[in-house]
Amino acid sequence: MIVRPEGLLKDLSGLWTQLGKEETEGSERSAGVLRAVTMTFLLGVDEGDDAANEALATLMHDRPSRAIVLKLMKDDNAELTGRAFAQCWMPFGRRQQICCEQIELSAGAKHFEDTLSLLRGLVAPDLPVVFWCRSTKLFAHSSFAELAAVSDKVILDSRSHPDPLKTVQFVNSQLKAGKLYGDLTWTRLTRWRETVATVFDRLDCKTFFDCLSRTEIQYTHTPTPMAVGYLSAWFRSIFGDRVPVEKVLTARDVPWQISEIRFVTPKDEVTIDRMDKGLVESHIRDFRTRSVFEVLDETRLVAEELAILGRDPIFAKAVELASLS
Repeated sequence: MIVRPEGLLKDLSGLWTQLGKEETEGSERSAGVLRAVTMTFLLGVDEGDDAANEALATLMHDRPSRAIVLKLMKDDNAELTGRAFAQCWMPFGRRQQICCEQIELSAGAKHFEDTLSLLRGLVAPDLPVVFWCRSTKLFAHSSFAELAAVSDKVILDSRSHPDPLKTVQFVNSQLKAGKLYGDLTWTRLTRWRETVATVFDRLDCKTFFDCLSRTEIQYTHTPTPMAVGYLSAWFRSIFGDRVPVEKVLTARDVPWQISEIRFVTPKDEVTIDRMDKGLVESHIRDFRTRSVFEVLDETRLVAEELAILGRDPIFAKAVELASLS
């Protein structure tokens, strides 16, 4: 069976007609169906990635979109198949259903390039296109470049890649070429960066910065996580070459990667210590404060990236410096 974009769009149109008819006939109190599309959201996954489907459903609640799932099948010889359907939900306290469109294209590695000829006819016109590539196999596939080319922003997670540094170097080259990329490994550091900013809001920053002799990042996993490289790069973008940033492997048996940040001067020492999964403790001279350290799941991280559809110069600088480590 040959899959054509006009056929899938026709199926979607039929779905909307049927949904509207069901709403009209189903309840006199119904306010109908709201067809919501804010962007085209491409999701690249491997066959059997059920967590991706759950994440997609949650993301669509906040940003209803035309979702196109690009599924790389386990069987390399699997031919292209496609289907169209709608996801609907009724927000609490409202009588109107909100529905978004979803198209699924599946193929094995040998036929995956067949999906590319369909995409341009399937993206929602005049709206942003965001591509979240969860599949490392798809990232390495020859089709990735063209999928990225039709997207306004590409979201990756270097932490899940076999060679995170190589991925970051690739992202750096794309950013320098004017492309828009996001890395969930960097996004996970938002809470660390916010905590550091909060600590320095309580200090005489100029005096402390002038006296700063070194910064230390303690981490717990080997090889050195890419998150440590990003955090080190962020500090170097702030302090320049004047203040060395040391990366220290510690023996703490904890599931998180970064355990402590330490800022050292000849007279003072400020530390931010991760005490638990959702708790950090800051030590500033004789003061000790504890604060909630929100841990975000992958869905929340992607939602943060979807809110940034323009260039992020802080991220760009961190990627540039991290790619040299």
